[in-house]
Amino acid sequence: MKKRNSSAIPDTERFADRGVALEDLATHFVVHCPKCQGKAQINPTKEPASKADFRLICPDCFNVESTGHWYGAATAHVSVKCRECYQPLSRSAPWNGIWKKLAMHCTHCGDNCEYEASISYGYFHESRMTDPIFGLPLWLQKDFRGELLWAYNYDHLEMLREYITAKLRERGIDPRNTIRKNSSMVSRLPMFIKKASHREELLKLIATMQ
Repeated sequence: MKKRNSSAIPDTERFADRGVALEDLATHFVVHCPKCQGKAQINPTKEPASKADFRLICPDCFNVESTGHWYGAATAHVSVKCRECYQPLSRSAPWNGIWKKLAMHCTHCGDNCEYEASISYGYFHESRMTDPIFGLPLWLQKDFRGELLWAYNYDHLEMLREYITAKLRERGIDPRNTIRKNSSMVSRLPMFIKKASHREELLKLIATMQ
């Protein structure tokens, strides 16, 4: 087999994995507004930002929200011992974003009590990816052959476009840190994005999203 001459490939058709992780791209989010379903943006209120330091702004309906309410999928978990007989109790239930207690019934002694629950958040809700701050559906997502192409924001989408466009995809070039490159966004892309046979279709889809 003839070895490919990488030097003949123009820079516009190359992609070097710089070790950028998905969390590095989660600096801001484009989402559906929870009130009007228009295009809203979630931006940090200070740098560096924690999960509490974001604000949602919708230019269509002028809705503004600070963090606090979760709209996406979440589950409440309780794993305790009965307050009366000390028998192990456990229960999980969908969380509605408001209460943080679960009613528990002990079948051993018959005691009924509410216990504080721990909450686990899901970032996939009703067949759509959601942002990690409010749990709202991402604006930039489209179905593709039974898969889901999505991006947190337009910078994330542009990085996907550059990767898909590239005919030469280099890994571990910069940086050479093995741990970093194996946790990069590119290293964890689903196979449907990596397939060269999907290139043209995916680029057309991204063009409509942009």
